[in-house]
Amino acid sequence: MVGRYLLPLPSDDEIEVLEKKIQYRFVDRELLREALQASTDRNQDGNKTLAFFGDLVLDLVLAISGRKENKPRGKIKEMSEQKAGNVHLSKQGFDLGIDKFIVKNPSQTVVGINVMATTMEAIVGAVYLDCNKQIAPCADVMVALGLSWPE
Repeated sequence: MVGRYLLPLPSDDEIEVLEKKIQYRFVDRELLREALQASTDRNQDGNKTLAFFGDLVLDLVLAISGRKENKPRGKIKEMSEQKAGNVHLSKQGFDLGIDKFIVKNPSQTVVGINVMATTMEAIVGAVYLDCNKQIAPCADVMVALGLSWPE
């Protein structure tokens, strides 16, 4: 999969730093590298397919957590909108310094809110695929990213 990337990808050392931040070690690091690829005019999809998976997993994990807490459907939906919304996703990503790992178009000087939110979703999606579609590791990564149901 490396051949389809147009811009330099994070090194193994950088990937290890990010893995420590998210408290998950990838079996297939190419999934994490894909998750860090912002879409560009040359790389249309970038990390958006992984972000699609991640968005679904975020909602599922938050719904499962809300059900365990005996929360009503409306409260679960509200929490999902808050925790999985672009504002919160991007805030958490910037707070954790994930913007330093994102591979963006060279003409972009900063990582925008939408790019950060998409990358956060893509990281969760990458974990989901890497761990053989198990929910528990995704939930653990969501805790590390500050995206889980509040205690």
